[in-house]
Amino acid sequence: MLPSRRIVACSVIVAIPVLVQFALIFTATGASTAAEPPKTRGENLVPNGEFEAGKNTPDGWQTIDGLSSFWVDDPDPAHGKVIKLDTDVLQSQGYEWWAKIVKGADPKQAPAKLPTVEPKFDTLAGLDGVWFWSDFMPVERGKRYWLTVDVKGTGMKVFLRGYPEKTSTDFGADEGAFQGYLKELAGQFENKRGRKAFIKKYTWDGWMPAGGSDQWQTYSRREMPFDPTKNTPNVRFVRVMLYPYWPPATYYVDNVRLLEVAD
Repeated sequence: MLPSRRIVACSVIVAIPVLVQFALIFTATGASTAAEPPKTRGENLVPNGEFEAGKNTPDGWQTIDGLSSFWVDDPDPAHGKVIKLDTDVLQSQGYEWWAKIVKGADPKQAPAKLPTVEPKFDTLAGLDGVWFWSDFMPVERGKRYWLTVDVKGTGMKVFLRGYPEKTSTDFGADEGAFQGYLKELAGQFENKRGRKAFIKKYTWDGWMPAGGSDQWQTYSRREMPFDPTKNTPNVRFVRVMLYPYWPPATYYVDNVRLLEVAD
């Protein structure tokens, strides 16, 4: 088993499990490319889960950044527009550009990707991963939900996270290490014992592995719908977070669907 890595990026200390998480993808028992879906009802709750609507970035999702996240045409016309995520990007370059994205920079003006060097532990793949968040979706107390997603590329995680209230959907708003970096840029970060920790806004967290093929596959959790209010009845909204990390690679995502289970 490979250990967690502790890294310092601009004086912001971050402890993140890296390759250990990658191993979990292939040992998890809840993943399936062919799970028999439960009976569902209603329409897809994910806003623009097919990624077809939008102008310069897909509606209903965080903005792309043009360096690690892209909105592209898939070679297969059946998929149309898809999300492309690249984790083979230096963390230092990613953070520098993301800070500009937060201030409204145009993803089309993203810098050319700098070369990365083996073993690539200093990339987004080895440290933060690349996150891509949906907007909020309302859920009902006591209801269960069936999440499916199409992925082309090696293994990644797909999170469903629950919130009692809607919070900021600004780029990177829920990413503690990156928020620490922004604070340091603004002269507000104090790297000392007892400093105020970043508090994530979500109160419930579920995930499933996806990916592992160079062809499009649809993934779900085998016989395991998500139940965001079972132990956290205060959850009223959820968001999807697409999360590829190790290995440094390019990942493609399409057709993110969340349906209410007809119990």
